[in-house]
Amino acid sequence: MSMKCGEPGLEGPQGQSPELGSGQCPSPTTLAPWSLSRWRAYLAAAVLCYINLLNYMNWFIIAGVLLDVQKFFRISDSNAGLLQTVFISCLLLSAPVFGYLGDRHSRKATLSFGILLWSGAGLSSSFISPRYSWLFFLSRGLVGTGTASYSTIAPTVLGDLFVRDQRTRVLAIFYIFIPVGSGLGYVLGSAVTELTGNWRWALRVMPCLEAVALILLILLVPDPPRGAAEKQGVVTVGGPKSTWYEDVRYLGRK
Repeated sequence: MSMKCGEPGLEGPQGQSPELGSGQCPSPTTLAPWSLSRWRAYLAAAVLCYINLLNYMNWFIIAGVLLDVQKFFRISDSNAGLLQTVFISCLLLSAPVFGYLGDRHSRKATLSFGILLWSGAGLSSSFISPRYSWLFFLSRGLVGTGTASYSTIAPTVLGDLFVRDQRTRVLAIFYIFIPVGSGLGYVLGSAVTELTGNWRWALRVMPCLEAVALILLILLVPDPPRGAAEKQGVVTVGGPKSTWYEDVRYLGRK
């Protein structure tokens, strides 16, 4: 159904966009403004902070049970250090890929895929036989790949939900969960191992928390248009998109 100028639905007291004068119609490259109530935006931010907490707990949960992992898989000290190297290497290599996907496809779907990937890889690694230690290294690489999607895309969603000082405050709170989650990863790993007598249960508890996070993400976190917070009522669409090669060249100049 088409909408004429001045009809309800466009921003402004008489249905006008604040950037358009009286009697003017929006150009074909504009859409009605995307908006979200303040409490919905803060609720979405709370969910993203919770997932960021789980994200960094996954980074360091193995460190809390490293001696048990070494004993179980008969891994030397030097090879044990490779666990984090594999994790970080896969994260670094996959982060640009997820950034590219997040710019051109649904960020919410990409985040959901990342959570499923790191959660599934972490859970499956708790069932690996001690004869296949290489599979455990591979699983840590997959966890790193999954977490790269969240670390890359989630801040951009917050950037489109808030503007100016609000954005600064929300991102500051979001990043506080990096050291908090890292510390809790150590604590959870060692505490669950002490309670159950088996380090693998530490990797089985996390997917339960991540399942809740995935449900909250799907139900409560929107996928705002790119730059929605800055447009102040008009979102432009249909503009030219840069290629992957141009993006890499741009990053290389920084």
